[in-house]
Amino acid sequence: MSNSLSALMSATFYERGYDHHVEVIHQRDAEARRRLESLEVTLYDGAGALLATPKVDPAQDILDLGGLVTAATRASERVMVVLDARYDEAIFPYRPHHYAYLHRAGSAAPPLYYAINAVLGGVPDRVGATNINNFETYLFRRGPFAQRYSLLLGCLARFVPVTAQVFTYYGSRRIAHEVTLEPKCHTEIVLAAEDAGERLSRVEVKSLFRLLSYVVGRREDTDDFVLFDHLFTYAK
Repeated sequence: MSNSLSALMSATFYERGYDHHVEVIHQRDAEARRRLESLEVTLYDGAGALLATPKVDPAQDILDLGGLVTAATRASERVMVVLDARYDEAIFPYRPHHYAYLHRAGSAAPPLYYAINAVLGGVPDRVGATNINNFETYLFRRGPFAQRYSLLLGCLARFVPVTAQVFTYYGSRRIAHEVTLEPKCHTEIVLAAEDAGERLSRVEVKSLFRLLSYVVGRREDTDDFVLFDHLFTYAK
């Protein structure tokens, strides 16, 4: 083992009624030697209250978020699940990203498989800075893919609130929104699928501190997820 361990903080959202399984170790080898040194899981409600810190085995391959959240809390609303991993770079030559399987129990909609959003913990790099230094974006497919879209945002900062600018694009038009999240809070921002006859084509998030961010799409009739994907860093 190397003398120092590297860290990876990732997070996602859990909603009741869904089978939601996290692939803790995506990179594997024939001898199965790759495992995390430690994995801490924390659960937060939308107001930023700590719900639980369930114990998990860092050697396990799959983490059942449904079983974990249900056993640890009675919360019925959306829960932010934070995964704080420590790993040895001698074993993982690059960050051991987590992936997840998501499917509503009993739904006819196809299951989703997505990469869990890697975020940074702590305070903004430069408290009091005026330049926006985190820019993430997501491009939508042409034509209607989901009936209803929204943006899930979570704040992993420990001490200070984070203000983000959210831009949605419809053809040549850009609509700006602003949202402020207190530490460990999370929220859902509805994104109109159309505006003035133009389809939603892109969403961008700019902030001083990198937020947890996912674009989700739901069917109008069943409310099932048909899209669940994190935004992508365009520039820093």
